Amino acid sequence: MANEATTRGSQTLARGLRALLIIGDSPRPMTVAQLAEAIGIHRSMAYRLLATLETHGFAARTAAGEIELGARLVALARGVARDLQAAAAPVLDRVADELQLTTFLVTHDGEEAVTLLSAQPRDLDAMVVQRPGSRHSVDVGAPGRVIRSQLDPVAYPPARFELSHEEVIDGLNSIAVPIALPQGRPAALAALFVARPIDQEAIVERLVTAARHIAERVR
Repeated sequence: MANEATTRGSQTLARGLRALLIIGDSPRPMTVAQLAEAIGIHRSMAYRLLATLETHGFAARTAAGEIELGARLVALARGVARDLQAAAAPVLDRVADELQLTTFLVTHDGEEAVTLLSAQPRDLDAMVVQRPGSRHSVDVGAPGRVIRSQLDPVAYPPARFELSHEEVIDGLNSIAVPIALPQGRPAALAALFVARPIDQEAIVERLVTAARHIAERVR
């Protein structure tokens, strides 16, 4: 009986964690029906799961009743790679303003490439936002491939930079460079932009310099 209860509890926890990943990956707030379908459970079960997440602050409802991540996760995120975030935040802010592009720091969670931190140009009214917590395979996107080459440099020889065109989000391109962190922690610094002519070499050079500064601040 105890084993059965443990199995049920583990399954519920797994569903709750999967729900948070799905909500976090969604580019916009979700409905309960969409969440239930994505997890593969009945809508009534999704309501109960969501109620628990809301009670603990991990999920919240918008004015329209849709689901988004809750403020409690912001507090938890402050403790994730705190040294790296502290080192990177001011650098990302400067680069975003200088390039007038969204810049973001991507790390590896053991399975996928995950955006840890992002910065947007302060004097632009309309901008492209890369949400912290966004995740995707290391096989797609410029920062994903940078991390892939750090994880397996023999199979995927490292390049000075990687460039991607609409691989992760339709209409958006990215340029990414590696960050040489202590203990070989995989990480990439990237810039996000809509499809338009850019000075690719100038962007790469600025990202390379910024990546070096971040690595120096973490040491």
